[in-house]
Amino acid sequence: MMSGTSGDGVDAAAIELDAPATDVRVLATVSAAYPRNVRDAVLALGEGGMASAADIARLHVVLGDAYAETAAKLMRDLPRKPDVIALHGQTVSHLPDEHATLQIGDAARVAHRTGVPVVNDLRSADIAAGGQGAPLVPFADHVLFARYAPIAVLNIGGIANLTLIPTADANDVVAFDTGPGNMVIDGVAALIGATHDIDGAGARRGKVDDEALAEFLSHPYFGKRAPKSTGREQFGQTFAQRLVDVVTRHRGSHDDALATATALTARTIADGLARESRIAPTQLLIAGGGVRNPALAAAIGAAVAPIPVMSTDAHGIPASHRESIAFAILGAYRLRGLPNTLPRATGASRATSGGALHLP
Repeated sequence: MMSGTSGDGVDAAAIELDAPATDVRVLATVSAAYPRNVRDAVLALGEGGMASAADIARLHVVLGDAYAETAAKLMRDLPRKPDVIALHGQTVSHLPDEHATLQIGDAARVAHRTGVPVVNDLRSADIAAGGQGAPLVPFADHVLFARYAPIAVLNIGGIANLTLIPTADANDVVAFDTGPGNMVIDGVAALIGATHDIDGAGARRGKVDDEALAEFLSHPYFGKRAPKSTGREQFGQTFAQRLVDVVTRHRGSHDDALATATALTARTIADGLARESRIAPTQLLIAGGGVRNPALAAAIGAAVAPIPVMSTDAHGIPASHRESIAFAILGAYRLRGLPNTLPRATGASRATSGGALHLP
């Protein structure tokens, strides 16, 4: 189960595999949106908002119940109970330079209510080994897509992250967060009371402010080499407000700010792909919520041309659930005590078998 930095809800997928795996079968998927008050609480914490220990403890419980309900809903579509549930949890703080990260959501409640062992806290072992605890999904990307190398895989969640698979050798994988995916676009939309730029309509009406785009592309994060990871602390609502302020100062409209935020995501993805690719990928597979934004998808396609862009659906992995499928793979490996990280992607000193196990 995955709940990402967009704070919009929970995606869950059930898969079948042997660990170590050469093939993964997707059995069922489900999504559940957070109620508005839960989403507001998650986003406020992710922005570094003031909250008491009691507030965080209460949200930890509320999220645990939400995860348990989503798991129960998915399990109704399965022929038998799963062997393990892998629960990413909700990131409320990610401080890679300080080797610190925190995901909440009570995994013990999920184990108790479902009767299934639960693996959570998947990032801490990597951090203990000197890594950033992110990105973790590239391990699963290698399991899913190494046979198609050289290939690149892009997830567009709140943050966008790339996995570059130049060969079938896991030691050659390069992966990193490129910067904002939907996060800044959603932040701009939030300033007029919307949750996101529906169908990219605002960006398509607007015009990119090239001067503002150049200013924000100079952010030091974009020039850093992999491994690197980031989050709402750098590219959350404060960053989105600054972008709007600059575009407005240039006499641009709200739609122009959406177009500029969309261009920023596309450009930083393309720049990261070009900078870190040792072997040019034959295709770029895209997944995540940003796939549903046609303006963003078109901007990315134009920015990375002539590399063909297609959904992960083309290889049997639903684009809307690629991350939940990935964490299911990590959970299966953890249950077997096998390494489930790529230290070259996270900067850790060694591969770890990440995750804490909660028995029902």
